[in-house]
Amino acid sequence: MKIRLYNAYVITCNDNFDIYENGEVWIEDDKIVYVGPPKINFMADKVVNCWGDIVMPGLINAHSHVPMQIFRGVAEDCDFQNWWYDNIRPFEEIITEDDMYWSTMLSIAEMVRGGTTSTLTTYFHQPSMTQAFETSGMRAAIGVDVKYRVPAEVRKKEWENRHASLDKGNPLVTFFVSSHSIFTVDEQGLNDCTSIAKKYGLPQCIHLCETLNEVGNCVKERGVTPVEYLEQEGFFDYPTVIAHGVHVDKNDIEILKKYDVSVAINMGSNLKLASGIAPVTSYLEKGVNLCLGTDSVASNNALNMFREMYLVSTVQKGYLKDAKVVSAKDVILMATRGGAKALQMEDKIGQLTAGYQADLIRISIKEPHWQPINNVLSNIVYSADASDVVMTVVAGSVLYEKGNFYIGHSYSSICEHCLQNIQRLKDTIKKSNS
Repeated sequence: MKIRLYNAYVITCNDNFDIYENGEVWIEDDKIVYVGPPKINFMADKVVNCWGDIVMPGLINAHSHVPMQIFRGVAEDCDFQNWWYDNIRPFEEIITEDDMYWSTMLSIAEMVRGGTTSTLTTYFHQPSMTQAFETSGMRAAIGVDVKYRVPAEVRKKEWENRHASLDKGNPLVTFFVSSHSIFTVDEQGLNDCTSIAKKYGLPQCIHLCETLNEVGNCVKERGVTPVEYLEQEGFFDYPTVIAHGVHVDKNDIEILKKYDVSVAINMGSNLKLASGIAPVTSYLEKGVNLCLGTDSVASNNALNMFREMYLVSTVQKGYLKDAKVVSAKDVILMATRGGAKALQMEDKIGQLTAGYQADLIRISIKEPHWQPINNVLSNIVYSADASDVVMTVVAGSVLYEKGNFYIGHSYSSICEHCLQNIQRLKDTIKKSNS
């Protein structure tokens, strides 16, 4: 299919950060074939007059747990320990594959509605996630975890069997080797992860330095910080994304830069769980690749990347009492090119350039909170909201446009399944506690 978007304010996020105030983007099949000022001689199947709206790369959510969507609001006003151990884990012990499929579908609906075109996501039972992404047509990198509750001698084989069953050669679904954290995966498990990553040429992801409790226990038990511990284990010898990176020191940041580790900042979740504030400015000063994540809606309550952009910038300004740090442009690049690099797809997504995948969004500028427009980049970060997105395209396919979803299921059906499933889970837990 050929799509032509014209009369658009095009923000490319390319190497020169080119902007075309009256620009066009042409799509043929799954790729961008032209970006620039108005041209003729492109016969498109779908022609979209953007009426001055913004067209930019789709946002990349570099840390999520999409099957947890039905847990939105079940654990509130508690810190990480109470949130996970006391409230979330009881649900995780009884959640089914069907629950996770429909929960993932609801996450996909929220993401494409809000301008997110790809995500790095982890959770158990990857087949349900994979099926949902393949049904919807959204792009995803799925973390396949190395089981930490099975004997060490069968870990690798079990992982290989699961990965083989998942990898059907779909270019929209790629895979990471996933370790939950240093406090749930033992040393041998972490070593198994790195050996699998080496064998299959896959990147790794892990939660790291999320809470002071995690860091303190690591220093107490091992005499080193979590970052130093993973360096000792050779974990960073392969491309890695760490989620959170809240509690790190100068040496930790130097190590992360040395190994070109990507850090997924989850400001909304970290604030809500009182986990702390990641040193975004220090990361930027050292040249660490930063990307943005929402974490799950069980801890964040939304998969809203516009809110994450706002928080990452404004919280740093307030925390450091310096309005100059973390500019709007910095944050936009984190949400696009930074995420693309984290997903090992910097040569395919994250910018609007001919030859790249056609992952893009159209943002309406018609609402009052956009007017008057004195600085477009500032408006995207400080004024815009996910609800301003009126079109989301992934690999040349329109997944959302002006209230209509094209993700394999009706939105009403997805909501109905999720409501029924969470009610069943709550009834089960209530019965077991009575």
